[in-house]
Amino acid sequence: MKHNLNIIKSSDASLSFIKNKTIGIIGYGNQGRAHALNLKDRGLDIIVGLRDDSKTKNNDSLKNIEVLAIREVVLASDIICLLLPDTALPKVYEKNIKNFLKNGQTLVFAHGFNVHYNLISLPEYVDVVMVAPSGGGAVVRESFLKGSGVPSLIAVHQNFSGIAFDIAKAYSRALGCTRVCSFVSTFKEETETDLYGEQAILTGGLPMMIESSLKVLLEEGYSLEVAWFVCYYELTTIVDLFHKNGFEYLYNAISDTAKVGGLKSGNFLIDEAYENKLKQILLNIKSGKFKDDLIDSKLNFDYKSKLSLKDQSRIKDLMKLVFNKKEV
Repeated sequence: MKHNLNIIKSSDASLSFIKNKTIGIIGYGNQGRAHALNLKDRGLDIIVGLRDDSKTKNNDSLKNIEVLAIREVVLASDIICLLLPDTALPKVYEKNIKNFLKNGQTLVFAHGFNVHYNLISLPEYVDVVMVAPSGGGAVVRESFLKGSGVPSLIAVHQNFSGIAFDIAKAYSRALGCTRVCSFVSTFKEETETDLYGEQAILTGGLPMMIESSLKVLLEEGYSLEVAWFVCYYELTTIVDLFHKNGFEYLYNAISDTAKVGGLKSGNFLIDEAYENKLKQILLNIKSGKFKDDLIDSKLNFDYKSKLSLKDQSRIKDLMKLVFNKKEV
């Protein structure tokens, strides 16, 4: 089989490009903790930079890791991984990172947002790469400890050293991502597709569709337990069917009733008007409108359920009962 140059496995990446280098992890949240611990377990030299007001300074997992002020980490590191929230990074970068960067350092991003939208100013004398794991920090860490990993997207924005791609591949391997695979991308592609995937499916379309389906059944007088079971709980069984084998496998594995009903109603729901809305979501991302909305602190993005407070409370109690693993 011909090797796909856009897919990186562990055999394509050498840790020698980041060994004997000091790697600074800026931020110790969801991703920061996973990156720091995975790299440390690889035997790499790790230091962590935290903001003065950070609430994670006393985290137990930091006991054997040197913690410094962000400026000190920037000055002491060969490779600097920026793992602060997208909205917080520009201010921290301007104050504590930008003016302390040195010739030949490498900046690693886990998301292309701030680089793609030009929210930070990058000097020409550093490498700028991205290693974006396809999962939250807890999943990145847990899969690593099990001897596996999660896929990642890797990209090079600036190649000052001439080996920026090798550094990105090595970093992805150190995280455990190349145990599965890393896909070669760009900052633009990763940013726009990541935002689109979240909004159209993962954190936008799917949760809202589930909640709306629940709401309809409850309004029509069906019991909350059964409505929750068919609209929420059974989701995992369907995802498991197509996740590794595709949609054709799914439709061949379910009953004729489920197949006919699913295809008929699915095509009714996902019509041209729906696809036009998807295109509008992508346009808002590509044009920078969503970026502006995110930065505008006046906008309220708090989650508000479509269900009544009573039903929300009952569902929480039901989930505790169903997912209680203590009973035998």
